[in-house]
Amino acid sequence: MQKMIVMLPAFLLLAACGQSDAKKAESAAAMAEIRNQRVAREFVGGVLKDPDSAEFRNQRGLCGEVNSKNSFGGYVGFRRFIAASKEMVVFENDGRMNPGDFEKAWSTHCR
Repeated sequence: MQKMIVMLPAFLLLAACGQSDAKKAESAAAMAEIRNQRVAREFVGGVLKDPDSAEFRNQRGLCGEVNSKNSFGGYVGFRRFIAASKEMVVFENDGRMNPGDFEKAWSTHCR
Protein backbone atom coordinates (compact mmCIF):
# COMPACT_ATOMS: atom_id res chain seq x y z
CA MET A 1 0.00 0.00 0.00
CA GLN A 2 2.86 2.35 0.87
CA LYS A 3 4.49 1.72 -2.52
CA MET A 4 1.19 2.58 -4.16
CA ILE A 5 1.06 5.94 -2.36
CA VAL A 6 4.64 6.73 -3.42
CA MET A 7 4.03 5.69 -7.03
CA LEU A 8 0.78 7.61 -7.45
CA PRO A 9 2.33 11.12 -7.40
CA ALA A 10 5.07 9.98 -9.79
CA PHE A 11 2.48 8.54 -12.15
CA LEU A 12 0.39 11.72 -12.02
CA LEU A 13 3.48 13.81 -12.70
CA LEU A 14 4.35 11.72 -15.75
CA ALA A 15 0.79 11.90 -17.02
CA ALA A 16 0.81 15.70 -16.69
CA CYS A 17 4.09 15.93 -18.61
CA GLY A 18 2.69 13.78 -21.41
CA GLN A 19 -0.34 16.00 -21.76
CA SER A 20 1.85 19.06 -21.89
CA ASP A 21 3.94 17.61 -24.73
CA ALA A 22 0.79 16.56 -26.56
CA LYS A 23 -0.66 20.05 -26.17
CA LYS A 24 2.60 21.58 -27.41
CA ALA A 25 2.58 19.32 -30.47
CA GLU A 26 -1.06 20.13 -31.13
CA SER A 27 -0.36 23.85 -30.83
CA ALA A 28 2.65 23.63 -33.15
CA ALA A 29 0.58 21.75 -35.74
CA ALA A 30 -2.17 24.37 -35.53
CA MET A 31 0.36 27.18 -36.01
CA ALA A 32 1.88 25.41 -39.03
CA GLU A 33 -1.61 25.03 -40.55
CA ILE A 34 -2.32 28.74 -40.04
CA ARG A 35 1.02 29.64 -41.68
CA ASN A 36 0.31 27.36 -44.66
CA GLN A 37 -3.14 28.87 -45.12
CA ARG A 38 -1.76 32.41 -45.00
CA VAL A 39 0.92 31.57 -47.56
CA ALA A 40 -1.64 29.92 -49.86
CA ARG A 41 -3.87 33.00 -49.66
CA GLU A 42 -0.94 35.20 -50.67
CA PHE A 43 -0.10 32.90 -53.60
CA VAL A 44 -3.73 32.80 -54.79
CA GLY A 45 -4.17 36.56 -54.33
CA GLY A 46 -1.19 37.12 -56.60
CA VAL A 47 -3.02 35.64 -59.61
CA LEU A 48 -6.55 36.99 -59.05
CA LYS A 49 -7.97 39.99 -60.94
CA ASP A 50 -9.20 41.52 -57.67
CA PRO A 51 -7.35 39.95 -54.73
CA ASP A 52 -9.09 42.23 -52.21
CA SER A 53 -12.44 40.66 -53.12
CA ALA A 54 -11.23 37.10 -52.42
CA GLU A 55 -13.33 34.97 -50.09
CA PHE A 56 -11.77 31.70 -48.91
CA ARG A 57 -13.46 28.62 -47.49
CA ASN A 58 -12.75 24.95 -46.84
CA GLN A 59 -9.05 25.69 -46.75
CA ARG A 60 -6.65 22.99 -45.66
CA GLY A 61 -2.98 23.81 -45.96
CA LEU A 62 -2.16 24.96 -49.48
CA CYS A 63 -5.54 23.88 -50.88
CA GLY A 64 -9.03 25.30 -50.64
CA GLU A 65 -11.80 27.15 -52.40
CA VAL A 66 -11.85 30.82 -53.40
CA ASN A 67 -14.49 33.17 -54.77
CA SER A 68 -13.43 36.51 -56.21
CA LYS A 69 -14.53 39.20 -58.64
CA ASN A 70 -13.74 39.01 -62.34
CA SER A 71 -12.93 41.89 -64.73
CA PHE A 72 -16.62 42.87 -64.86
CA GLY A 73 -16.88 43.18 -61.08
CA GLY A 74 -19.03 40.10 -60.57
CA TYR A 75 -18.20 37.17 -58.36
CA VAL A 76 -17.33 34.03 -60.34
CA GLY A 77 -18.30 31.45 -57.70
CA PHE A 78 -16.15 29.28 -55.50
CA ARG A 79 -13.40 27.35 -57.29
CA ARG A 80 -11.01 24.82 -55.81
CA PHE A 81 -7.32 25.69 -55.89
CA ILE A 82 -3.94 24.18 -55.15
CA ALA A 83 -1.24 26.74 -54.37
CA ALA A 84 2.09 24.92 -54.39
CA SER A 85 4.17 28.08 -54.85
CA LYS A 86 3.91 31.66 -56.07
CA GLU A 87 4.49 30.43 -59.63
CA MET A 88 2.35 27.30 -59.30
CA VAL A 89 -1.25 28.17 -58.44
CA VAL A 90 -3.78 25.96 -60.21
CA PHE A 91 -7.55 26.38 -60.20
CA GLU A 92 -10.04 23.67 -60.99
CA ASN A 93 -11.13 23.85 -64.66
CA ASP A 94 -8.85 26.77 -65.53
CA GLY A 95 -7.51 24.99 -68.61
CA ARG A 96 -3.95 24.75 -67.30
CA MET A 97 -4.37 21.25 -65.95
CA ASN A 98 -6.33 18.25 -67.14
CA PRO A 99 -9.43 17.87 -64.88
CA GLY A 100 -8.47 14.28 -64.10
CA ASP A 101 -4.96 15.33 -63.09
CA PHE A 102 -6.35 18.12 -60.92
CA GLU A 103 -8.68 15.67 -59.18
CA LYS A 104 -5.80 13.27 -58.61
CA ALA A 105 -3.58 16.04 -57.17
CA TRP A 106 -6.47 17.25 -54.98
CA SER A 107 -7.12 13.76 -53.65
CA THR A 108 -3.43 13.19 -52.95
CA HIS A 109 -2.44 16.53 -51.39
CA CYS A 110 -5.59 18.22 -50.15
CA ARG A 111 -7.56 15.73 -48.07
